Amino acid sequence: MFIVQLWDVYTMRERTLIKDLNKHIDQYVLVAGWMHRLRILGKLGFLLLRDSTGFVQCVLNAQQIDSIKHLQVESVLSIRGYVIKKPDKEGLEVHVSEIEVISPVLDQVPVEINKDSLDAHLDTIIDHRPVTLRHEKQKAIFKVQAGILTAFRNAMIEEGFIEFRSPVLMGAPSESGASVFEVKYYDHKAYLAQSPQVYKQIMVGVFERVFTITPVFRAEKHNTTRHLMEITQMDGEVGFIEDYDECLEIIERVVRKIFNHLDNNYSKELQLWNTTLPQLPASRFPKVKVKEALQIIEKKAGKSAQRPELDLDPQDERLIAEWALEEYGSDFLWILNFKKDKNFYTRNNPEDPDESLSFDLVCRGLEWLSGTHRIHDYNKLVENMKNQGLTLEYYEHYLEAFKYGIPYEAGFSFGLERMTQQIFRLKNIREAVLFPSDLDRIAGQRISKHKTV
Repeated sequence: MFIVQLWDVYTMRERTLIKDLNKHIDQYVLVAGWMHRLRILGKLGFLLLRDSTGFVQCVLNAQQIDSIKHLQVESVLSIRGYVIKKPDKEGLEVHVSEIEVISPVLDQVPVEINKDSLDAHLDTIIDHRPVTLRHEKQKAIFKVQAGILTAFRNAMIEEGFIEFRSPVLMGAPSESGASVFEVKYYDHKAYLAQSPQVYKQIMVGVFERVFTITPVFRAEKHNTTRHLMEITQMDGEVGFIEDYDECLEIIERVVRKIFNHLDNNYSKELQLWNTTLPQLPASRFPKVKVKEALQIIEKKAGKSAQRPELDLDPQDERLIAEWALEEYGSDFLWILNFKKDKNFYTRNNPEDPDESLSFDLVCRGLEWLSGTHRIHDYNKLVENMKNQGLTLEYYEHYLEAFKYGIPYEAGFSFGLERMTQQIFRLKNIREAVLFPSDLDRIAGQRISKHKTV
């Protein structure tokens, strides 16, 4: 029996993931991953091996210790060994018969990632993203973020929406009033998309209900804890609505489905951060108009409700979110009817000329989503574009959809990174981005390193 098993050690080729080791107790396996930690106690060594599915302790003899004791953590190893239950303990361990060094670490690891917490400044964490992302708490953020994307996509499909891919390069800015990144496109100018707005509206004329998940870019020179130059939008557009509250109902169902998915599949990741999902109300999300919200804030904090801009600043959002939690037991709150909108596609409130038919969804004091009831009338769109000095020629594709008939419609956009930030209660939104772009970086890498390129 021993001869057969020993032969298996040297002929096995199929790798076993750590999460599946419980299926191989009292068997030889091949495992591979990163050296997370190495403890040496006399002639015994205890190597904690990590792969994408978890950790396992590997027991080494003196000769095996000598072969790897010079290695740094994060070196990649392949190990053949025998799986046993730990004596008098829960869990498994692998008694090593053979070690192969696949990839040794060549330099000092810039941060200690084998501790419970990543004890480093945010700039250091971002500057060394290829390594720091391996930390368990960092991985947890982006596993949950992947779960948000999966749940959003599935929820939208269940609601009858069809997914499409929105262009990232555009011949004209997609929204008026926002800063854009201009790029060279052969012998012409092009722009990085600020929004998939115009394409969502076109696609309503095709499928009625559509959604897209896409990067968008804002060339705004700010460096706050809540803004980014490149973000991921999760957008939806729905046709044949009479009132945009129909759109709000869809969004509320989507949020509940996302949270249900996260609650069922990512409790471990949330526990690593000692956080919980935002609190949902028993029924519909509470709603207040901006004018009402400002009056509530005035009573709560003494800030004047007389705001000609008819908008909320970051402190206002935090205060009104506290009010919603106190009054309704909800971390979510709809803010409705912002100032008359500068965008050419937004309907204004026929009952109040100062207001637009617009909405924001605030959660834990931060805007997660914004949307509006759209203008579907071709002539009104043309009028608005002319009033804003836009060149109609640049929007021929967009306007053609309306020339040949578009129904009443509304649309919305979630910010993936803001959702992630608030779920984990992160202090800076850059913590919710794999490779953030800001005033100092492009895709996580310092701009100064690109000067000679």
